Amino acid sequence: MVITFYFVISWLMMGLFIFNRKKSWGTKKELAFLVLLSCLINSHTYLGLFETFKWMKTTINPKLYIAFLLFRSVFIPFFVSFFSLLFFNCTRSKKLMSLLIYGLIILVLDKISLSFELYSFKKWNHFFTLVYYFLYLYFMIIALKWFKHLGVKEADIGDDVDRKRFWSK
Repeated sequence: MVITFYFVISWLMMGLFIFNRKKSWGTKKELAFLVLLSCLINSHTYLGLFETFKWMKTTINPKLYIAFLLFRSVFIPFFVSFFSLLFFNCTRSKKLMSLLIYGLIILVLDKISLSFELYSFKKWNHFFTLVYYFLYLYFMIIALKWFKHLGVKEADIGDDVDRKRFWSK
């Protein structure tokens, strides 16, 4: 049941992310950057929380662990990338509403994961989860701003080959 749930919402999140690509919220490079950076950060953070600090304990049931991996490695990177694009491209009046929806979805998913016993808290709680995900979103927005700024500088420099100079000789 829980595997199906996380599989479906992961595909829905991926579809939302692709749909917003058609709205021109970001280039393909920006979207790839967001998803890959999000995967990197999220995987290493969960590794630290579960293995290094032992603040959370994951399930040993293989079916539930697959659901946890879908949640951690597929859904969350697309979810945070989607909301960072949404937050980056929406107006000021909608930013607060998107933050509230983001926090509510995080809390609901955390409750679902705890009720299905995908993981359990040892030295962790829902408040820490919200703080972590809000900081995570903030870092992704800063990284997106940096990446967009980096793209503008590259466009001004020209291409690597500098074809005009090469062919004019």
